[in-house]
Amino acid sequence: MLRRIWSSMGRDNRINFRNHYYTVTIAFALIYLVLVLWVIPSEATVKHATYLLDQTSDGRIAAAAVQQDQEGRLHVVSSADELRAAMKQNQNSVGIAVAEGDPLPQTTLFFQGHESERQRALLAVSTESWLEGLELPGQPAQVQISTVALRPQAAPEKIPLNKSLVPLFLFTDAGMIGLLLIAALIFFEKEEGTLNAYLVTPGRIWEYLLSKTLTLTLVALSFLVVLVPPTLGLGPNYLHLIGVMALGAALTTLLGALIAVWFENLTQFLFPAIGLLVVFSLPQFSFFFPSFSPVWVRWLPTYPMIFGLREAAFPSGNPEIVSSAMLSLLVVDVLLLALASLAFRRRLIHR
Repeated sequence: MLRRIWSSMGRDNRINFRNHYYTVTIAFALIYLVLVLWVIPSEATVKHATYLLDQTSDGRIAAAAVQQDQEGRLHVVSSADELRAAMKQNQNSVGIAVAEGDPLPQTTLFFQGHESERQRALLAVSTESWLEGLELPGQPAQVQISTVALRPQAAPEKIPLNKSLVPLFLFTDAGMIGLLLIAALIFFEKEEGTLNAYLVTPGRIWEYLLSKTLTLTLVALSFLVVLVPPTLGLGPNYLHLIGVMALGAALTTLLGALIAVWFENLTQFLFPAIGLLVVFSLPQFSFFFPSFSPVWVRWLPTYPMIFGLREAAFPSGNPEIVSSAMLSLLVVDVLLLALASLAFRRRLIHR
């Protein structure tokens, strides 16, 4: 059995080379490498919302600030509790509390906790300039600023934007490419009559599928090898990264095989394949917006995959995220291999 699988893998790998699967995959990896290293910035300049608490006796600062707010990013709140609650709802926000003092005004900046010292200093300077520039009655007084972090331990080390996208690139390209490539191989071998001939050999259908899954997983891993070391260096846990990547690529490959066997050609397969890719790519929204994680998205097998890739790429001391992802992917892989084997045998025998 092992000899048959090994021999079949060698044949399938030669087909993958001849069809330029490795060439195309590596070319895409090099494109992403250029994007990460030289095109995508390390820090995004996203405008934040500002919540203003005016605790002065006459509310003159809030009135003047609202008049000068041209972009609609300033929101006036009436209490410290309301300010904290609003900031917890919107993590891309800061808070400003202005109180009576001598000299006026005394100002406290509220941060989420993930901002760098440089970001906090820039915001403090801009806030001071903004307050001094308000058209307040009387003579403007010197601004005194103190700061408070709502989540002091939220993110002690912020990952640069360009590098934070590497797990997403692994997920969308290397992780999903097997679904299309396995279909192309299957339809080619249908036309050549290879599949029907395989039924009369000692080989088993699951061996046939496992061989193709393993060789296409190697294609996906070539993407990882080209992209990750130059961009992330020695930071990732490569054993975990390879494990999650391999099991995830196997999942989409087996899923593609299970669907492709019910169609006669690649044209018929493409529409449902694109639909599957859209559905299984939905966890990307949870990757960018953690608050978006409804139950039906968490049940998708690609949900633990994308977060397992992120934890493996940027270890945060939570290896259970990776182990849980690998276990769930392995269970689904075994189930898909069994279902695809049954579907192939039934479909080919009754043709």
